[in-house]
Amino acid sequence: MNFESELKNIIDSFAPISLKEMDDVSMMRRVDSKFVLNINLLPLLLKKALVDYFLLEINNTREQIYETTYFDTNDYAMYTNHHNGKLNRHKIRIRKYISSGIGFLEVKRKNNKGETIKNRIKCPIDDNQLDFNGSSGFLEKYTPFSDKILWPKLSNRFTRLTMVNKDFSERITIDFNLRLTDLKYHNQITNSNLCIVEIKRNRDSKKSQFLNTLCELKINSCGFSKYCLGLAMLNPEVKKNLFKQKISELEKL
Repeated sequence: MNFESELKNIIDSFAPISLKEMDDVSMMRRVDSKFVLNINLLPLLLKKALVDYFLLEINNTREQIYETTYFDTNDYAMYTNHHNGKLNRHKIRIRKYISSGIGFLEVKRKNNKGETIKNRIKCPIDDNQLDFNGSSGFLEKYTPFSDKILWPKLSNRFTRLTMVNKDFSERITIDFNLRLTDLKYHNQITNSNLCIVEIKRNRDSKKSQFLNTLCELKINSCGFSKYCLGLAMLNPEVKKNLFKQKISELEKL
């Protein structure tokens, strides 16, 4: 059996969960742990998760396609804040959930306690602009940035698996088939070997079977931002000294 067939068989073996059933585990305020690994390890990780996790299914599809456009100022203020390790930083993006035909304008804020707080409003799925009704007030409420000074800087497309543990205290996303495109210079990277795992939990969550499996495999958590790493690899304007080691590690994968 080849890799693609093995992976599909394991994905199909999970007990499904619907979007509506996942309402209780939206994790809009959470603590994130991110892991980057070679996709060859994914079948093993999923096999070990079969008993303890549900897998999201939308319109009879479990491998969801996501498309994202990130916005920033002309001097890349949000990217620079992340690069410099500033706390209370923001990311602004339009994310399209292709399988469900829904788009959201999303704001993610990382606070000085290490928590990620996400707010979002629906937006047109056929556009990548910030000029739709309600966007200006939304950004003013949740960020220090005006839509008048924000421009699309990077896009990505990837396949996502979303899992929820059976006591609904943890949500896991697994992203692969990643494509990154710089929207100013039109440089592009496609990586089919990379797999990005993110565990999203309440701060007081006590256990995670998936986290235990990652520890057993000696896969350590690491900070990873698709937006920041994408710009660092593709855009010649931005400073990237603090990301060079991480880029080197990714290239080895």
